[in-house]
Amino acid sequence: MSILKTFKFSLIAMVFILSSCNKPVYKYNPEFEGKWRTTVVYDTILNKNVASEIVIDGADGTYSNTCDPCGVDLCNCVSSQVGKAVMNTSRTQMKIGSNSYALDIQQEPTLNALGQTTIIVRNQTYYKQ
Repeated sequence: MSILKTFKFSLIAMVFILSSCNKPVYKYNPEFEGKWRTTVVYDTILNKNVASEIVIDGADGTYSNTCDPCGVDLCNCVSSQVGKAVMNTSRTQMKIGSNSYALDIQQEPTLNALGQTTIIVRNQTYYKQ
């Protein structure tokens, strides 16, 4: 095989491998789509009530962490991530945005005993809105 053919084959294989590592969250499990929010809890470090939210809208997503409840919205978040929502192949981590840190998933969407759909991400229970 010539060097050029070997290079082309290697390049194609590399693109395939890199593109198969992370798939859009909704393709792994369409039940992730929608708005998810934690209950409002009192944060003793920040000395205020806070909540967090994950929104999966097709291939896109947002993650708003440790936010002030502002009516039906959340504001003044400690951190936020926006962008493509992808999941690793082992379904243990989700990333939202290109320069984001991984969000560990302990539980995929599940119906609880009260009939609410929940997920557990970063050891926090989120409820589908």
